[in-house]
Amino acid sequence: MKISNILKEGKDLLSKVGIYNPQRESKLIVYYALNINIENSFLDTDNEITKLQIKKILSLFKRRSKGEPFSYLTKSVFFFGFTFYINNQVLIPRPETEELVEIVLNKIKNKNKKYNILDLATGSGVILASLLMHLPKSSGIGTDISLNALKVSKINIENLKLNERTKLINANWSEGLKDNSFDIIVCNPPYIANNHIKNLNNEVKNYEPIIALRGGPSGLESFISLLPSARNVIKKNGLIIFEVGFDQAHMAKNILEKNKFTVTEIVKDLAGIERIIIAKPIK
Repeated sequence: MKISNILKEGKDLLSKVGIYNPQRESKLIVYYALNINIENSFLDTDNEITKLQIKKILSLFKRRSKGEPFSYLTKSVFFFGFTFYINNQVLIPRPETEELVEIVLNKIKNKNKKYNILDLATGSGVILASLLMHLPKSSGIGTDISLNALKVSKINIENLKLNERTKLINANWSEGLKDNSFDIIVCNPPYIANNHIKNLNNEVKNYEPIIALRGGPSGLESFISLLPSARNVIKKNGLIIFEVGFDQAHMAKNILEKNKFTVTEIVKDLAGIERIIIAKPIK
Protein backbone atom coordinates (compact mmCIF):
# COMPACT_ATOMS: atom_id res chain seq x y z
CA MET A 1 0.00 0.00 0.00
CA LYS A 2 1.20 3.52 -0.81
CA ILE A 3 1.47 6.16 1.91
CA SER A 4 -1.03 8.30 -0.01
CA ASN A 5 -3.64 5.54 0.25
CA ILE A 6 -3.28 5.05 3.99
CA LEU A 7 -3.31 8.81 4.54
CA LYS A 8 -6.67 8.97 2.77
CA GLU A 9 -7.97 5.96 4.72
CA GLY A 10 -7.05 7.68 7.97
CA LYS A 11 -8.54 10.99 6.93
CA ASP A 12 -11.83 9.35 5.91
CA LEU A 13 -12.09 7.39 9.17
CA LEU A 14 -11.30 10.36 11.40
CA SER A 15 -13.62 12.62 9.42
CA LYS A 16 -16.46 10.13 9.83
CA VAL A 17 -16.23 10.27 13.64
CA GLY A 18 -15.92 14.06 13.75
CA ILE A 19 -12.22 14.49 14.60
CA TYR A 20 -11.20 18.11 14.02
CA ASN A 21 -8.87 18.57 11.03
CA PRO A 22 -8.77 14.85 10.10
CA GLN A 23 -6.29 15.37 7.27
CA ARG A 24 -3.69 16.82 9.61
CA GLU A 25 -4.36 14.18 12.29
CA SER A 26 -3.97 11.40 9.73
CA LYS A 27 -0.67 12.89 8.58
CA LEU A 28 0.61 13.27 12.16
CA ILE A 29 -0.20 9.65 12.94
CA VAL A 30 1.52 8.36 9.80
CA TYR A 31 4.62 10.45 10.42
CA TYR A 32 4.74 9.22 14.02
CA ALA A 33 4.25 5.57 13.05
CA LEU A 34 7.00 5.79 10.42
CA ASN A 35 9.29 7.61 12.86
CA ILE A 36 9.63 10.65 10.61
CA ASN A 37 10.15 14.18 11.95
CA ILE A 38 7.25 16.16 10.52
CA GLU A 39 9.09 19.48 10.91
CA ASN A 40 12.24 18.58 9.02
CA SER A 41 11.38 15.76 6.65
CA PHE A 42 9.69 15.37 3.29
CA LEU A 43 7.40 12.40 2.94
CA ASP A 44 7.09 10.89 -0.53
CA THR A 45 3.50 9.69 -0.49
CA ASP A 46 4.14 7.43 -3.48
CA ASN A 47 6.39 5.24 -1.32
CA GLU A 48 5.14 1.79 -0.39
CA ILE A 49 4.94 0.79 3.28
CA THR A 50 5.29 -2.67 4.81
CA LYS A 51 2.48 -4.81 6.20
CA LEU A 52 3.86 -4.28 9.70
CA GLN A 53 3.79 -0.51 9.22
CA ILE A 54 0.24 -0.69 7.86
CA LYS A 55 -0.86 -2.69 10.90
CA LYS A 56 0.68 -0.16 13.28
CA ILE A 57 -0.85 2.82 11.49
CA LEU A 58 -4.33 1.26 11.30
CA SER A 59 -4.17 0.46 15.02
CA LEU A 60 -3.36 4.10 15.78
CA PHE A 61 -6.15 5.31 13.49
CA LYS A 62 -8.60 3.06 15.33
CA ARG A 63 -7.55 4.33 18.75
CA ARG A 64 -7.73 7.94 17.61
CA SER A 65 -11.16 7.38 16.03
CA LYS A 66 -12.45 6.23 19.43
CA GLY A 67 -11.38 9.54 20.93
CA GLU A 68 -8.01 8.72 22.48
CA PRO A 69 -6.01 11.98 22.40
CA PHE A 70 -3.11 12.16 19.96
CA SER A 71 -0.67 12.98 22.78
CA TYR A 72 -1.52 9.71 24.51
CA LEU A 73 -0.97 7.81 21.27
CA THR A 74 2.52 9.26 20.90
CA LYS A 75 3.20 9.54 24.65
CA SER A 76 4.61 12.99 24.08
CA VAL A 77 3.64 16.64 24.12
CA PHE A 78 5.43 19.81 23.05
CA PHE A 79 5.29 22.39 25.82
CA PHE A 80 7.11 25.71 26.18
CA GLY A 81 9.82 24.72 23.72
CA PHE A 82 10.47 21.21 25.03
CA THR A 83 9.17 17.73 24.22
CA PHE A 84 7.85 15.95 27.30
CA TYR A 85 6.83 12.37 27.97
CA ILE A 86 3.22 11.86 29.07
CA ASN A 87 0.76 9.01 29.46
CA ASN A 88 -2.84 8.66 30.59
CA GLN A 89 -1.87 8.99 34.24
CA VAL A 90 -1.38 12.74 33.80
CA LEU A 91 -3.31 15.61 32.30
CA ILE A 92 -2.30 16.74 28.83
CA PRO A 93 -0.73 20.22 29.26
CA ARG A 94 -2.76 23.02 27.68
CA PRO A 95 -1.62 26.25 26.01
CA GLU A 96 -3.11 28.21 28.95
CA THR A 97 -0.58 26.55 31.22
CA GLU A 98 2.25 27.71 28.97
CA GLU A 99 0.96 31.21 29.70
CA LEU A 100 1.33 30.51 33.43
CA VAL A 101 5.00 29.60 32.90
CA GLU A 102 5.56 32.71 30.80
CA ILE A 103 3.97 34.92 33.47
CA VAL A 104 6.22 33.49 36.17
CA LEU A 105 9.32 34.08 34.07
CA ASN A 106 8.23 37.63 33.25
CA LYS A 107 7.93 38.35 36.98
CA ILE A 108 11.55 37.35 37.53
CA LYS A 109 13.92 40.14 36.55
CA ASN A 110 17.16 38.33 37.38
CA LYS A 111 17.01 34.85 35.83
CA ASN A 112 20.41 33.97 37.31
CA LYS A 113 19.30 34.52 40.89
CA LYS A 114 18.57 31.43 42.97
CA TYR A 115 14.89 30.80 43.63
CA ASN A 116 13.23 27.93 45.44
CA ILE A 117 10.11 26.87 43.52
CA LEU A 118 7.22 24.65 44.62
CA ASP A 119 4.93 23.08 42.02
CA LEU A 120 1.77 21.72 43.66
CA ALA A 121 -0.01 18.84 41.88
CA THR A 122 2.96 18.67 39.52
CA GLY A 123 1.49 15.90 37.33
CA SER A 124 3.80 15.47 34.33
CA GLY A 125 6.17 18.04 35.82
CA VAL A 126 6.10 20.28 32.75
CA ILE A 127 5.56 23.52 34.69
CA LEU A 128 8.43 22.95 37.11
CA ALA A 129 10.77 21.57 34.45
CA SER A 130 10.09 24.46 32.06
CA LEU A 131 10.76 27.01 34.79
CA LEU A 132 13.99 25.36 35.88
CA MET A 133 15.23 25.16 32.29
CA HIS A 134 14.97 28.97 32.14
CA LEU A 135 16.24 29.58 35.69
CA PRO A 136 19.64 27.84 35.76
CA LYS A 137 20.49 28.68 39.40
CA SER A 138 17.09 27.77 40.83
CA SER A 139 15.81 24.54 42.36
CA GLY A 140 12.36 23.14 42.92
CA ILE A 141 10.07 20.61 44.51
CA GLY A 142 7.11 19.02 42.78
CA THR A 143 4.43 17.36 44.89
CA ASP A 144 1.60 15.11 43.81
CA ILE A 145 -0.80 12.77 45.53
CA SER A 146 -0.53 10.34 42.60
CA LEU A 147 2.48 8.03 42.52
CA ASN A 148 1.75 7.24 38.87
CA ALA A 149 1.93 10.93 38.01
CA LEU A 150 5.25 11.24 39.83
CA LYS A 151 6.66 8.42 37.71
CA VAL A 152 5.92 10.54 34.64
CA SER A 153 7.40 13.72 36.11
CA LYS A 154 10.51 11.77 37.14
CA ILE A 155 11.09 10.73 33.51
CA ASN A 156 10.79 14.34 32.35
CA ILE A 157 13.10 15.66 35.05
CA GLU A 158 15.68 13.02 34.15
CA ASN A 159 15.34 13.62 30.40
CA LEU A 160 16.14 17.30 30.90
CA LYS A 161 18.95 16.49 33.35
CA LEU A 162 17.33 18.44 36.17
CA ASN A 163 17.80 15.73 38.81
CA GLU A 164 20.24 17.67 40.95
CA ARG A 165 17.96 20.69 41.17
CA THR A 166 14.63 18.90 41.57
CA LYS A 167 12.93 16.83 44.23
CA LEU A 168 9.65 15.00 43.65
CA ILE A 169 7.49 14.15 46.67
CA ASN A 170 4.36 12.06 47.09
CA ALA A 171 2.34 14.45 49.23
CA ASN A 172 -1.00 16.17 49.59
CA TRP A 173 -0.17 19.70 48.44
CA SER A 174 2.63 21.20 50.58
CA GLU A 175 2.01 19.22 53.75
CA GLY A 176 5.22 18.24 55.53
CA LEU A 177 7.38 20.85 53.81
CA LYS A 178 9.45 23.40 55.70
CA ASP A 179 7.79 26.70 56.60
CA ASN A 180 8.92 29.93 54.88
CA SER A 181 11.05 28.09 52.33
CA PHE A 182 9.65 28.89 48.86
CA ASP A 183 10.04 32.03 46.77
CA ILE A 184 7.52 30.93 44.15
CA ILE A 185 4.58 28.54 44.36
CA VAL A 186 2.84 27.49 41.15
CA CYS A 187 -0.19 25.30 40.73
CA ASN A 188 -2.64 24.15 38.10
CA PRO A 189 -5.10 22.41 40.42
CA PRO A 190 -8.18 20.39 39.47
CA TYR A 191 -10.86 23.04 38.93
CA ILE A 192 -13.75 21.44 37.05
CA ALA A 193 -16.90 21.34 39.19
CA ASN A 194 -18.05 17.75 39.71
CA ASN A 195 -21.38 18.27 37.93
CA HIS A 196 -19.60 19.78 34.90
CA ILE A 197 -17.39 16.74 34.26
CA LYS A 198 -20.16 15.12 32.20
CA ASN A 199 -20.19 18.15 29.88
CA LEU A 200 -16.52 17.83 28.92
CA ASN A 201 -15.74 16.41 25.49
CA ASN A 202 -15.16 12.68 25.30
CA GLU A 203 -11.43 13.02 24.70
CA VAL A 204 -11.10 14.64 28.11
CA LYS A 205 -13.62 12.86 30.31
CA ASN A 206 -13.02 9.37 28.92
CA TYR A 207 -9.22 9.44 28.76
CA GLU A 208 -7.64 12.01 31.05
CA PRO A 209 -7.28 11.18 34.78
CA ILE A 210 -10.38 12.24 36.67
CA ILE A 211 -8.29 13.07 39.74
CA ALA A 212 -6.61 15.84 37.75
CA LEU A 213 -9.96 17.30 36.63
CA ARG A 214 -12.47 17.03 39.47
CA GLY A 215 -12.41 20.12 41.66
CA GLY A 216 -15.30 19.26 43.99
CA PRO A 217 -18.85 20.67 44.04
CA SER A 218 -17.80 24.26 43.27
CA GLY A 219 -14.64 23.44 41.34
CA LEU A 220 -12.61 25.31 43.96
CA GLU A 221 -12.35 22.69 46.70
CA SER A 222 -8.77 21.80 45.77
CA PHE A 223 -7.90 25.48 45.80
CA ILE A 224 -9.44 25.88 49.27
CA SER A 225 -7.65 22.84 50.70
CA LEU A 226 -4.15 23.71 49.47
CA LEU A 227 -3.99 27.35 50.63
CA PRO A 228 -3.47 26.96 54.40
CA SER A 229 -0.32 24.85 54.05
CA ALA A 230 0.84 26.89 51.04
CA ARG A 231 0.70 30.02 53.14
CA ASN A 232 2.92 28.37 55.74
CA VAL A 233 5.66 27.35 53.31
CA ILE A 234 5.82 30.52 51.19
CA LYS A 235 8.38 33.18 52.07
CA LYS A 236 7.32 36.65 53.22
CA ASN A 237 7.97 38.24 49.82
CA GLY A 238 7.05 35.15 47.80
CA LEU A 239 4.65 34.82 44.89
CA ILE A 240 1.88 32.27 44.46
CA ILE A 241 0.56 31.83 40.93
CA PHE A 242 -2.46 29.69 40.03
CA GLU A 243 -4.45 28.68 37.03
CA VAL A 244 -8.24 28.73 37.52
CA GLY A 245 -11.25 27.76 35.46
CA PHE A 246 -13.80 29.81 33.55
CA ASP A 247 -15.67 32.29 35.78
CA GLN A 248 -13.70 31.30 38.91
CA ALA A 249 -11.16 34.12 39.21
CA HIS A 250 -13.14 36.40 41.53
CA MET A 251 -14.29 33.56 43.78
CA ALA A 252 -10.67 32.41 43.95
CA LYS A 253 -9.60 35.98 44.80
CA ASN A 254 -12.01 36.00 47.77
CA ILE A 255 -10.69 32.65 48.98
CA LEU A 256 -7.10 33.89 48.76
CA GLU A 257 -7.94 37.00 50.75
CA LYS A 258 -9.64 34.91 53.46
CA ASN A 259 -6.38 32.93 53.68
CA LYS A 260 -4.32 36.11 54.14
CA PHE A 261 -3.04 36.59 50.60
CA THR A 262 -3.19 39.81 48.60
CA VAL A 263 -4.11 39.34 44.95
CA THR A 264 -1.83 41.55 42.87
CA GLU A 265 -3.00 40.63 39.40
CA ILE A 266 -5.54 38.56 37.46
CA VAL A 267 -4.36 37.76 33.95
CA LYS A 268 -6.59 36.86 31.01
CA ASP A 269 -5.60 34.04 28.66
CA LEU A 270 -5.53 34.31 24.86
CA ALA A 271 -9.27 33.61 24.76
CA GLY A 272 -9.96 36.56 27.07
CA ILE A 273 -10.79 34.39 30.10
CA GLU A 274 -9.47 35.42 33.51
CA ARG A 275 -7.16 32.45 33.91
CA ILE A 276 -4.08 33.21 36.04
CA ILE A 277 -4.10 34.65 39.56
CA ILE A 278 -0.99 36.16 41.12
CA ALA A 279 -0.89 36.79 44.86
CA LYS A 280 1.45 37.56 47.75
CA PRO A 281 1.14 36.42 51.38
CA ILE A 282 0.24 38.86 54.13
CA LYS A 283 2.82 38.13 56.83
